[in-house]
Amino acid sequence: MAGLIDMVINNPAIAKSIAKQVGIDVGDAGSIIGQLAPILMGGAKSNLNSEKDSGGLLKHIEQSNYADIFDKPEAHVNDGNFKNMGNDILAELTGSKENSREVARHVEQETGMSSSIIKSVLPMLAPMIIGALTKKSAPSLGGHSSSQSSSMTDMLSGLIDQDNDGSAIDDIMGMAAKFIFK
Repeated sequence: MAGLIDMVINNPAIAKSIAKQVGIDVGDAGSIIGQLAPILMGGAKSNLNSEKDSGGLLKHIEQSNYADIFDKPEAHVNDGNFKNMGNDILAELTGSKENSREVARHVEQETGMSSSIIKSVLPMLAPMIIGALTKKSAPSLGGHSSSQSSSMTDMLSGLIDQDNDGSAIDDIMGMAAKFIFK
């Protein structure tokens, strides 16, 4: 079973939909997604590990419509409410607009793509991240308990680095998350 980050990076429909919406090449969209996915997954993990989450991220993960967004991004990216939904999720994943800007600057340095393009990709990718989390966590979200945030964090940790091998993608995610979510 592929890890969460791989699910997002290796979903060609996501890159194609984002590329079309932003007006960039699919390869460039893939490059941006390859940089953003580990950072945003790291943000999800950081959010769930902290005391700051009011349950907003968990509420998003529990909503089944995000799985459909992940499976059929082309049907959703043009929706007028999609950007607002993405910005709400992005606030949960990065913590603030300034952190989102820092993410964009970091990815700009890594990819050479304009930060304005990256800023437009961020709110489109955020619901896809939640969609991947929703798809992977659906069987374990049956009941609500006081330890749900802790179990979600444990599950996220396991799904992001299933074999705990310290692979490069996990190292990148960790470094980027520490850099951005100080």
